[in-house]
Amino acid sequence: MSDYIKPVVFKVGNEMYGVDINLVQSIEREIQVVPVPNSMPYIKGIVNLRSEVIPVYSLKKKFGLVDNGVSENTIIIDTKNVKLALEVDEVVEIGDIEPENIVPMPEIALNAQTQYMPRVANVDGNLIILLDVTELLSEEEEAVVKQMAEDMK
Repeated sequence: MSDYIKPVVFKVGNEMYGVDINLVQSIEREIQVVPVPNSMPYIKGIVNLRSEVIPVYSLKKKFGLVDNGVSENTIIIDTKNVKLALEVDEVVEIGDIEPENIVPMPEIALNAQTQYMPRVANVDGNLIILLDVTELLSEEEEAVVKQMAEDMK
């Protein structure tokens, strides 16, 4: 863990989350999502961004929230293994978080389905769940997303 993290902070529902800015390729507004029938439950569809087809991942569905179909922004992340477009309600800020404000997620909140939420930050009394997007997909889901991207080339 580095001395501090510079996350892109965003809202999904009423909660704030953050992803490491080093994994963010771009932040897009109002992009056209093409639905993909019979895909994984969290994959809302695909987007064509600068001649690259990228799967759109619904964090609302992943987190068990009601998907009202409204998302203001899409954050394009590029991990070593896969590129995803994360649908979010609103990008709040890009900011530094000092190490003393970051703590491990309480053990009671962690399980096999939440291993992508290893830390939480307290910034001015607001809790920001820091996502490890490299753990967001299971190995099986990652393989399906990679195959989907390959099939669309």
